[in-house]
Amino acid sequence: MDAYESLLARRSIRKYKKDAVPHELIEKVVEAARHAPSGMNTQAWHFVVVEDRSKIDEIGRFILGGDAEICYGAPVFIMVSYDEKSPYANEDSACAMCAMMYASCALGLGSVWINRINRSGEKAASMQKFGVPEGYRVYGCLALGYADMTPDERMLKKDTVTYIR
Repeated sequence: MDAYESLLARRSIRKYKKDAVPHELIEKVVEAARHAPSGMNTQAWHFVVVEDRSKIDEIGRFILGGDAEICYGAPVFIMVSYDEKSPYANEDSACAMCAMMYASCALGLGSVWINRINRSGEKAASMQKFGVPEGYRVYGCLALGYADMTPDERMLKKDTVTYIR
């Protein structure tokens, strides 16, 4: 799949097969994020890739409590955090997240952006026990794996573009 096709084909996947994702594919997804644009090329992000199901479940319990599932059963959970001193943190992190989603699609993987940690208040800034560096805050997370669903046809809103010529 070429880059343009992956931009149009990507969908949010909320049900995953339990099949492990080869490490080489995970590395490619993360490498796409590392190549995303960042303000002044600061690259003030950090990626924590969690493949251990017990650790994913532990993160879910820490953030959501109980036995709540944090990433739709995906075998890979990637946390994107940013240096809290970065003036471009939100924009840069969003670019990295998008790069991972499009790379995932191009590689035949499913993904979905998860906001459960960054919406959890101060817990987003206290994830050091899960590999997030001190002084970094979780911006968003990505569930990654092989899709176990067929997404609905994308319905695009009308009247979202104005051309001035």
